[in-house]
Amino acid sequence: MNYYFHLPFCRSKCGYCAFYSVPAPAEGLIDAYLEHLGNQLETSAHLPAPETVYLGGGTPTLLSVTQLERLFAMLERYLRPAPACEISIEANPETLDEAKIALLREHTTRISVGVQSFSAEFRRILGRQCGNDALKRALTLVGRAGFPHWNIDLIYAVPGESLTEWRDDLRRAADAGADHISCYSLTPEEQSTLGPSFTIDDDTASEMYEMIPTVLAPYGIGRYEISNYAVPGSECRHNVNVWRGGLLRGFGPAAAGFDGRDRSAEVDDLKKWLAGAPPSVDRIPPANRRTEIFAVNLRTVDGWTPELWATVPGADPWAERCAAVEKVRHNMPLSWWKISPERIKLSAEGLCFWNDVAEAMLL
Repeated sequence: MNYYFHLPFCRSKCGYCAFYSVPAPAEGLIDAYLEHLGNQLETSAHLPAPETVYLGGGTPTLLSVTQLERLFAMLERYLRPAPACEISIEANPETLDEAKIALLREHTTRISVGVQSFSAEFRRILGRQCGNDALKRALTLVGRAGFPHWNIDLIYAVPGESLTEWRDDLRRAADAGADHISCYSLTPEEQSTLGPSFTIDDDTASEMYEMIPTVLAPYGIGRYEISNYAVPGSECRHNVNVWRGGLLRGFGPAAAGFDGRDRSAEVDDLKKWLAGAPPSVDRIPPANRRTEIFAVNLRTVDGWTPELWATVPGADPWAERCAAVEKVRHNMPLSWWKISPERIKLSAEGLCFWNDVAEAMLL
């Protein structure tokens, strides 16, 4: 089982963010969240042992050391993670200090630092409230702490950003010692503060995307998913499991879950969540759900093998899956695909058009 905990609190709303969050939470709100979360965990039916736990947000590290200690005590009590469990936490640099880093190193195996850009000007455009000194200090602390794995989040195609500046960001992230780097193209999300107030130069964005593996290769960091790059063995197990249709239990407002058949989503409103609002359930025919899972994992470089597909709940025979893919791919460039009896995956070109592939498969 994989667990996701959504901690929606943050200092302020970043301009690019379309996730549910509560900026500058009122005093007592985080403690109320922790109280309700503890009640939910205590009253839940038997919770299977976790393979992965992911603490996302928001900014989980906005919590104080005392509040984080309370959260980790809940995880230990109710989930009882084994030493091999991957426990990830998202962090913003400006919320980290020595005491917090020491606590996170004790209780997690992976930290993901939201740098977004090493340029103060581009961080300003993105609405990130983090100065250069805080960023440098945070990365130094994380690097010294000796986390088994750690990630840096970067955003590219920021208005005004050059190819040289993007190359420098990639090198600085790798030079910092991160063994995992996530690279996301800035997208004008309607739900975000920036919204569609800017335009993306698609040609420049494509050049930046194509540059990433070339710049990171000398560091031993390679692409394993459209937006994610890692040293072999440092891939985010939580994300990989979810992409492959693994079971997921979500806690917190806007958290998602998957029981092998139905997807669920907690209400994306903290007050309603605290009041006990039930989650919504996305129930579709099993065949549609299988196709959805198949399409999602085509985001990965490795794609599917017969053995991997057989682990999906209710998986149909591999031969039927191959036949279904053949029908779809004849309506798009064949160069997007790499298909053999042993594997179905998208080519490097095809990964650039994953949205089109997924849409065609899900029609």
